[in-house]
Amino acid sequence: MKIALIAGARPNFMKVAPLCHELKKQNLKYFLVNTGQHFSMNMSKNFFDEFDIQPDYSFSPSCDSVTKQFSDISNSLEEVFVKETPSLVIVFGDVNSTLAAGLVANKMKIQLAHVEAGLRSYNRLMPEETNRVLVDHMADVLLVTSEDGVDNLKKEGITENVFFIGNIMIDTLKSFLPFIKTTKEIFYFTTIHRAENIDDKKTFNEILDALEEISKDAPIFLPLHPRTKKMSIEFGIFPRLEKIFHLVEPLSYTESLYYQKNAKLILTDSGGVQEESSYLGTPCITLRTETERPVTVSRGTNIIGGVTKRDILSAYKGVDFMKKDIKIPLWDGKTSERIVQVIKNIHNVEQ
Repeated sequence: MKIALIAGARPNFMKVAPLCHELKKQNLKYFLVNTGQHFSMNMSKNFFDEFDIQPDYSFSPSCDSVTKQFSDISNSLEEVFVKETPSLVIVFGDVNSTLAAGLVANKMKIQLAHVEAGLRSYNRLMPEETNRVLVDHMADVLLVTSEDGVDNLKKEGITENVFFIGNIMIDTLKSFLPFIKTTKEIFYFTTIHRAENIDDKKTFNEILDALEEISKDAPIFLPLHPRTKKMSIEFGIFPRLEKIFHLVEPLSYTESLYYQKNAKLILTDSGGVQEESSYLGTPCITLRTETERPVTVSRGTNIIGGVTKRDILSAYKGVDFMKKDIKIPLWDGKTSERIVQVIKNIHNVEQ
């Protein structure tokens, strides 16, 4: 058998890396596609170097529009699949590349596996929600991060080939963690990039109003996402960012872990950071009105803070700044091993 692994944006890279290493360890054939969805090919290359993986194919899709980019990625994937004839396509998360690969695999009658199946925010205004729902309903194999994901799929009538295998991001985090330095410096860390937060000037300003107040208690480091920078300039509020935050360039994975591990508090609209902060035991406020990762609230360190100044400050007042020792089922660094075992069982690969 031959397996196609599809990655396209930064959150994908840290998920695909441990699976690449495990497939190689068990002598299973695979090829890796970087769809080029990520905003910077240089940043993509840096991430691949950091995770010690290299793509077999890299695309350069249009950045003119989401639709054009989606079309370019789909066409390129079809060409690769015709050439390579994979027996299984594995996609990760909920980015546009994931949906594109899912659709192409479905139309070409190639078996499709979805890592992070079953996540639901139930907010259809999020493009990621549409992506993950559609991919789950096309997938032949559904690989679930947490137990609530199994329940979500069951509600939608999906019960076959659903496997609770844990969180593959933790495989990467756990392998890097011993090399992350510690500091006694007191600071907060934030990431803001989601369209629903920064494409609306009122919402963006509400979040900044809250963070400006919070920044009086400790310096806040903000890696400046290109979309966040673009919209803040367009709205004429970039000087506010410079006033409120210690702005830093987009971070490598190692650098991001340094900030998350050592921060006294994290404020984020990133799903992955919610998970990472919970594993690290760092208090986290999610700058959204919901999360598709409720286990980070019920068993982790996450608090849903909302997107208004009043709600965010209310959540901030309730933060317990003590680091926690968090244990979430199957977030143990062995998810890639379980995924490979599922694949071998389904395809009757000899042990």
